[in-house]
This record gives sequence, structure tokens and C-alpha cells, in this order.
Amino acid sequence: MNTVFRGILLFLLTLVVAYFLGLYFGSVYLYFFPSIGGGLFIGLAGMALYLLGVVLAYIFFLTFLFTAFGDAKKYWWIGILLIPAALFELYFDWVHLYFPIAIGLVGWGLGLGVEKGLKMIKK
Repeated sequence: MNTVFRGILLFLLTLVVAYFLGLYFGSVYLYFFPSIGGGLFIGLAGMALYLLGVVLAYIFFLTFLFTAFGDAKKYWWIGILLIPAALFELYFDWVHLYFPIAIGLVGWGLGLGVEKGLKMIKK
């Protein structure tokens, strides 16, 4: 499969999965940091929670999918595509910056495990 096509396909898959699982990731965020409110965003606290959850899900699935199923340039893709999420986190939630970093590291670790497992199965 073409490298660019694979990267775009993994990116689109990341966006779709993050959109649908954003509420669950937001609930996990709320479990660890129960002081989130609607004052940070114009609107309801639920919308702020969903938006933070979408960004966390994006970080997790981007690192997971590109590490597990990416090709030789997967870390370039990850680095470039994480810039918007990093800017969002720095602007809106810089106090808890360690949490998205931990989410990304968990996604990377699980992706690395899947990649190694797939290599063992192919042999």
C-alpha cells in the first residue's frame, strides 16, 4: 500500500474513532480531575468535557494506530499530526499537561506491542 495513502487512511480512522469515543475519554478525564467546569468554554460543561475527550482520544488513537500499523515514516506522521493537539492542550489545559502525555505513551506502548505481535504472527 502506498505510504501517503496509508497515512491518510490511518489519520481518517483516528478522527472517526476520536469523534465517537470522545465522551468516554472525557469521562475518564473527569474521573481523574473532577473540577472541570463550563467556565473554560462558552457553553455547557458537557461540551467542554466532550471536547477534551475528543482531543485525548485523538492523541491516544493517533499514537496507537500509527505505531501499530504505520510504515517507516510513522513517527514523522505522529509528530506532525500531534502539533494541533499539543497546542490545544497547552492553551486550554496546561496545568494537566502530563495527562495527555501519559495517554500518548500508553497508546504508543500498546501500538508497539501490537506491532511486535503482528511481526511474530507473520513469521
